[in-house]
Amino acid sequence: MRKRPGEVRDAIVTVLKTRPRGASVAEITHHVQTLIGTVPAASIRTYFTVTTPKLFPRVECDTNPAKGTG
Repeated sequence: MRKRPGEVRDAIVTVLKTRPRGASVAEITHHVQTLIGTVPAASIRTYFTVTTPKLFPRVECDTNPAKGTG
């Protein structure tokens, strides 16, 4: 079922308001789905990369445990 216009955006904003340090796309997707039901992760990614790339800067984080620290 299609979401109404702005529903995914509003859910993303709601999720991020509770996480001032940010969250991964997987975390955001999980919490958005908790709020409004099934939403493809691609819809969440598109919101950040196409719709509002300057509003939400991408933060790279190295979570690969195989990499050593030095």
